[in-house]
Amino acid sequence: MTVDLEHGKSYISVDNEIITVKAVGAFNIEGIIKTINELKVVIESFHEKEFKLLFDYCQIEGGTPEVFEKINECNIWLNSQNMIAKAVVINSTMHLTILESRTPARKVHNTKNFDDRKTAINWLQAQASQS
Repeated sequence: MTVDLEHGKSYISVDNEIITVKAVGAFNIEGIIKTINELKVVIESFHEKEFKLLFDYCQIEGGTPEVFEKINECNIWLNSQNMIAKAVVINSTMHLTILESRTPARKVHNTKNFDDRKTAINWLQAQASQS
């Protein structure tokens, strides 16, 4: 019998150049590492082509302090990729405040926060290539 150490679930999908990550539940370090590894595989499959990210955190319940360290490391890595823009859909002011305070590397990105997916997708679609 194997014990599932991961907490938090993520669902990653791709629609043209937009990669969507939907996070659900409360994350621990094992859960966020799995999500980040899956995201990196998807981004690497673009073979250095430009992409846009949509993070849907509407069903997130939080995470341990180590989770935010890993998210910040992921953002540092994203800074070196061909990401055009990143939209974050989040409807909890508390979760947004925690995310912003614990992940300073996000500030480097062309990032905008939204409280609904439709507006976030429209904004992402309007973001032009940086080349």
